[in-house]
Amino acid sequence: MEILIAVLAVGAAGVAAYLIGLWRGRVAERAELNRYIHDNVLQALEAMAMRTPSDSVDAEAKLTEFRNLARAQAIALRRGFDELAVGGRLTEDLAAVATDLAREGLRAQLVMAEIDDQLPEARRKAVRDATKEALRNTLKHAQTTQVTVRVEERDGGIAVTTRDHGVGFDMAQRPRGFGINESIIARLSQVGGYADIVSRPGGGTRVTLWVPR
Repeated sequence: MEILIAVLAVGAAGVAAYLIGLWRGRVAERAELNRYIHDNVLQALEAMAMRTPSDSVDAEAKLTEFRNLARAQAIALRRGFDELAVGGRLTEDLAAVATDLAREGLRAQLVMAEIDDQLPEARRKAVRDATKEALRNTLKHAQTTQVTVRVEERDGGIAVTTRDHGVGFDMAQRPRGFGINESIIARLSQVGGYADIVSRPGGGTRVTLWVPR
């Protein structure tokens, strides 16, 4: 009887552990989906809705811009569908991100040392997507179209630093939104890394992302 009770207890614990793992997996998947929607779909819609001086000057050029933005988002979605089956290098990913944002007017200068930039898929993806969010924030809020992206080895891992000389912001007064909390900080934390964000009014913004190898 005692053996039977022990077996049932172990079985119940196993089922509970499985259900907890399943729940955590679904929570993680939902968080990743929320980040993807924020970083891609919502950003594209906001860019389309943003008023610019050219709106009333050249309607045909504006329509072409909308079409290019929609086409870029379609490419990004297809890339996402195929991502699990395709590997890559971090530097190649960052170059692709810079190329995508160049279509929206951001000039990102990539400074890459001669390093081994191979990372596990989850870490590489986290750094790439967090870098993209940091660059989009520069484009949206910094009032500058130029930013430097530096990739280097540091403390047994790889660090990616984005630096702009835009208007900056007061970190004590401006609350961190979804983009910073979830698309940058939480994304790096989930893969064992961290994000350090430094900004001040008139002094631009620096975002440092680090992940272990």
